[in-house]
Amino acid sequence: ELMIVFQLLHWNGSLKALRETKCSRQEVISYYSQCSLDEKMRSHMALDWIMKEQESPGIISQELQVALRELEEVRKAGHELRFYKEKKEILSLALSQIYSDQVTTSSWENQMSLSLHGYH
Repeated sequence: ELMIVFQLLHWNGSLKALRETKCSRQEVISYYSQCSLDEKMRSHMALDWIMKEQESPGIISQELQVALRELEEVRKAGHELRFYKEKKEILSLALSQIYSDQVTTSSWENQMSLSLHGYH
């Protein structure tokens, strides 16, 4: 599992960011060897992708298409799927969060607009 975590951190850009903050390789290994690949870690990675989406709109959808293609190719080749499944999960989580926020914001804006015009 630790290997999958590091593959995801590399793919996500987190390892590069940690290197830039002068974290030693040993500190990173020590920290992540205590962590499990759970919903909390996936959520943190999804938030990273949401921030990337704000800088480059459409990047999550593009990356998800790549991940789905890779997952299918790896599945057909009979190789280990976990890394590719996790990528898909993280990107899907990020997209669903963005969509959920847009629906919530849109709904709130519609309600405010109706209230401002005297409709309840």
